[in-house]
Amino acid sequence: MNERLRYLGRTLVLQHEAAAGGGRPGVLFVPPFGWDEVASHRALRDWAASLADDGYPVVRLDLPGTGDSAGGLDDGGALAGWRAAVADAAALLRATGCESVAAVGIGLGGLLAFDAAASGTVDHVALWATPARGRGFLRELSAFAAFETARILESGAPAGPPPPPGVLAASGFVLTAETVAELSGLDLTKRPLPPATRVLLLDRDGLAPDRALVEAGRGAGAQVTVAPGRGYAAMLAEPDKAVTPLEPLGVLRSWLAELPGGDRPRAVPAPRPAEELDLGRVRERPFAVASAEGRLVGILSKPVGPSRPLAALFLNAGAVRRIGPHRLWVETARRWARRGVASARLDLAGIGDSDGDAAALHDVATFYDDAYPRQVSAALDELERHGLTGPFLVAGLCSGSSWAFQTALRDPRVAAAVMINPRILVWDPRIDVRRDLRRTRLLAKGVTWKRLLRGDVSWSRYRDVGAWAAGTAVDRLLRRDAPSPVLGQVVDAFDRLHARGVDLRFVFCDGEPLHDELVRDGLLEDARWPNVSVAVVPGRDHTLRPLWMHEHVDAALDEALEEQLLRVGGAERQHA
Repeated sequence: MNERLRYLGRTLVLQHEAAAGGGRPGVLFVPPFGWDEVASHRALRDWAASLADDGYPVVRLDLPGTGDSAGGLDDGGALAGWRAAVADAAALLRATGCESVAAVGIGLGGLLAFDAAASGTVDHVALWATPARGRGFLRELSAFAAFETARILESGAPAGPPPPPGVLAASGFVLTAETVAELSGLDLTKRPLPPATRVLLLDRDGLAPDRALVEAGRGAGAQVTVAPGRGYAAMLAEPDKAVTPLEPLGVLRSWLAELPGGDRPRAVPAPRPAEELDLGRVRERPFAVASAEGRLVGILSKPVGPSRPLAALFLNAGAVRRIGPHRLWVETARRWARRGVASARLDLAGIGDSDGDAAALHDVATFYDDAYPRQVSAALDELERHGLTGPFLVAGLCSGSSWAFQTALRDPRVAAAVMINPRILVWDPRIDVRRDLRRTRLLAKGVTWKRLLRGDVSWSRYRDVGAWAAGTAVDRLLRRDAPSPVLGQVVDAFDRLHARGVDLRFVFCDGEPLHDELVRDGLLEDARWPNVSVAVVPGRDHTLRPLWMHEHVDAALDEALEEQLLRVGGAERQHA
């Protein structure tokens, strides 16, 4: 895949060079917002790569304040910044010789794409799950936020304080009161399209497109095509289970093939992409890692001026791309770089923008393959070539924590592993079965049935529990003092890491099963391992969605950094 990451001003753009041919329209993907963007990122990358193979120049972008672009959503002027970023990305495509540009938008991205067509920034639009008005988008987001809060309360955990008045927070992402007000005033029915515009509207798994949008396009004289869009829900599943929808891609491909060509490329000021993002006291740039599984992609944040004798590497939170849970890695890497600590965030194989088979991650065992720690070590090699000499602090959430732990075991350059809500340290193929047996007493609890009926847990999983339990010493497994079958391996790992002086910092929120198991097995307060410490943060959400949990996790991360800075500072003084 010929994909290049660069910056247009303060916006990260991802260019997919057309494989062959010429004279085809450029295709600009405008992403959705928040969780929808996180879940669909890999699918839209697949779509972009497929269209580039067909000969279409393609650009994707992270909207300002999101992803790896500069700023945050609380900077102010979000809507104006998004419009400008879309215009710049379209101009980049025109500068490559495209006679026309078609924007593909989903959700919020669809609102921006249609708005860009109305202003003449792009020529044609394909929209999926896009309402006619910003108020419709905000209503959906508000309903999703309310659903999440209800689920948290149902689990017995506190919902925490509500966001400030006018602020909309959903799944760990926030829109300020200013941005909410701006979007509330966005009405596409009052933004007439040029008559030559062609519009593709995909339904949402059988749910028809917004009728007002269809009428607005046709009322302006645009040619509007309504087509099936099956696979929307599957695309927005958890990133490790998300499926790239192929049927709507085929519809999009056919629609693009029928777009009229222009007489000549439109004369627009050619933007100048940069290889580096200037954030004042921090500079960021993409880097690539060669691995047996293909090219891995990351972003490096380096301080301007002297660097501290410590570097950090943030690993994926499960299958969430390198930005981390709710963009936590982006914000932490930049915060640490401002303190002089060079920090990188990386996509491992099959995740985000790296090569590899994303479908393999549908099997949870794949996350615990030995290939991932090898890839982390390869990334440390590459970071050393960029001038980062270590020692390294490696951090992750969920399976990323396991990768940090396993890499610390294998790679002497790792001085500390910070593990947020790890589920497993040493792979045990029956771990979920064992935990379900302890928690559910073999389906005896009503909450188990509620989880099954609403689809949180598959029936096959509990069928497997029952089948396995039939031939297992169930009573022993149900005892709280039953040791983990991999206990010996964990003890051995703790011994080896202590002997090498590697710090292990666990960060758990409430209700994490591994925390309970480590406490039960007596591993967290054992005097043999003074290098092992734990911080318990309030809240009960594995992926840290509630906004109020973020400040507690930030504090735990910064505390771990402080300890390592004191440690390397002391080592420097001792050496001197």
